[in-house]
Amino acid sequence: MLFSVKLVIDEGHPEIISKALMPDDLEWAKSQYEDGRLVVEVKTHKIGALINAVEDFFMNIKASSSALNALERF
Repeated sequence: MLFSVKLVIDEGHPEIISKALMPDDLEWAKSQYEDGRLVVEVKTHKIGALINAVEDFFMNIKASSSALNALERF
């Protein structure tokens, strides 16, 4: 069985965040900037790997967003 998740995020700085996430992309877990939105897709046969990958993407998106928001204040 193949498990898959697609996240579409259109707030904040999706283009910048997508560039920050790309170095961590794997064949089965990728992020990209598409139509003004950040799109993350994870496809795997292991549910645990899917859960961990989605959690990692969310943590990295949150950290990137926080850093960019802090920079905007200056």
